[in-house]
Amino acid sequence: MAGMLLMVLAFAGRVCVVLVFILAAGQKMHSWAILSGVVANYRILPPFMVKPTAWLLPLLELALGAMLLPGSVWAVFAAMVLLAIFATAMAINLGRGRRHIDCGCGQSFLRQALSPVLVVRNAVLMLLLAPSLLAVGGLSLNLALTGMAAGVAFFLLYLLANTLVALPGPRRVLTV
Repeated sequence: MAGMLLMVLAFAGRVCVVLVFILAAGQKMHSWAILSGVVANYRILPPFMVKPTAWLLPLLELALGAMLLPGSVWAVFAAMVLLAIFATAMAINLGRGRRHIDCGCGQSFLRQALSPVLVVRNAVLMLLLAPSLLAVGGLSLNLALTGMAAGVAFFLLYLLANTLVALPGPRRVLTV
């Protein structure tokens, strides 16, 4: 029973991260013209690597998304590494006091300044993938559908959390 639960949880985590990567890649491709600026704004890569990175990043997210669903351990590990790189880049800039820059997470309709919450979000996405490193075996149709539904639910929670984090804080009114 525990093994089946682990497999369903692993599949649900992969479904969620696949949807996150597809959304992020699509939005980055839609905004490809400014993506180099977003990547450069992190001030981590040498200038000669900014444009190639900006060009390859959405393609990498799409490729990993395609390879994640079947459960390739290599793809799961690679996705976790990519998420860790994103979190590290954010954490470095937060450490530098550069909270004002856009995270470049790919949701142009929801610009987000860097915050510790975004670093934690990437860690949660990595945790969602962790069961896939342990789960072995196939799923019955019922369990696969359950995992798919759970993964979509996780993705919807991800979108809700992103929206809540991106909302501006309460306006302070000065009274004299």
